[in-house]
Amino acid sequence: MNKLKIFKLLLVIFCIIILVWGCLWIYLLFVGGRQLRGVMILLEEFVAQSATLMVGLCVSATILLLKLFSSKRIRHPKQYYALAIIGFTIAGLNSMSLLATPFTILHANVEFDEVFGPNWENSIPKDVKQHFLQTPYILPTHILTIPEKPILVEKDVLFYEGENITLYFDVYIPARPSSELPGNGSIIINLHPGAWCSGGKGTWNMISTSKYLAGQGYVVFDIEYGLIEWFHYYAAAPDTPVHVMGNFTIEDQIRHIGIFTKRLENEFAATYGANLDSVYFMGRSAGAHLAGVSGLGYNEEFHNGTFSSKMKVKGIIPLYTPSAAPDAFLKEDQETNPELFDAYAFEKLSDPQDPPALFFQGTSDGQVSSTSVETLESEMELKGVQCCLLIFPFAGHANDFVLSTNIGQVWVYYLERFLYLTQ
Repeated sequence: MNKLKIFKLLLVIFCIIILVWGCLWIYLLFVGGRQLRGVMILLEEFVAQSATLMVGLCVSATILLLKLFSSKRIRHPKQYYALAIIGFTIAGLNSMSLLATPFTILHANVEFDEVFGPNWENSIPKDVKQHFLQTPYILPTHILTIPEKPILVEKDVLFYEGENITLYFDVYIPARPSSELPGNGSIIINLHPGAWCSGGKGTWNMISTSKYLAGQGYVVFDIEYGLIEWFHYYAAAPDTPVHVMGNFTIEDQIRHIGIFTKRLENEFAATYGANLDSVYFMGRSAGAHLAGVSGLGYNEEFHNGTFSSKMKVKGIIPLYTPSAAPDAFLKEDQETNPELFDAYAFEKLSDPQDPPALFFQGTSDGQVSSTSVETLESEMELKGVQCCLLIFPFAGHANDFVLSTNIGQVWVYYLERFLYLTQ
């Protein structure tokens, strides 16, 4: 076999691998990783965000295969055109997340209309809008990324030492005076994902979002909390810090977050020019649950004394959130102590005095069911909490990692408007 034939064979194999890869992406886009588990749970987090790239790869692979097999077009036309149909179908199905973007935008507008009124967009001054994304999605930004604004970052600031752990935070602050920006120094307490027993601040907590919000005038605290070391999560982050691991429960994690808010009141708000009268809890997955419990529970009798009494919570931002704590991660289970379970469940904590909520949820999330989040939103609204739910068809867990994608752009567009309207 000569070198040219070997090269062609390698090209064919490479193109087939891409198309098979595209088939796997289709499965995860439509179903998520729940059924296959294992590594598929992790892959799911990158699928919708990279689907547009996969479309390009599959189209290129198909065209290349058709070119390599062009001699078969006359002798074996059925096989030739079947190859074309299969290749372009794989590419087309991978484009479903992108094609669903108009639905996401329409649904988001309906949600915002219900909470803020039909003229909510006009209530944002033009001098404020100039800092925002001008449209929910444009293709050039998908390719070129969202421009970054100057910010300042301080990492690994100690806020708690005890119980054989040390807890730190990273803080992202605007380089310009925050009074000149939409955020006006509002505080965002950002809580990382990891099933209450894994992960950490930084990379796994979507640094790009923290940087973007700091550039808009918010002071973003990306904080650690004690992790549950006795439960071995099958998809644990490999760089989970050792210094946060301990024999904890979710009650302890909320207590650690409360300790941070008290340090915030006494020290950090003044140090970083942050506004205690405008505080948001934001989190992802397990961090979303902790953010929701903090934001809905800080004014509840059960959590009295846990959080700073001086801060004013203006909103919660739970992304792909569980609605309640797993029994195993509390000191007592729901049957033994229903009051304890209710104190860590969104629906039970909800009341008309609670701040508004902005939810992010993908329909193909293999770890948190989109149906459960839709039900949660309805239950919270019945309890008097104003809720906006952003639904992303074909998106899985943690699909906000890259802000320039169709998912990321829509998320940022409505996130920055929600924050401004609720300050």
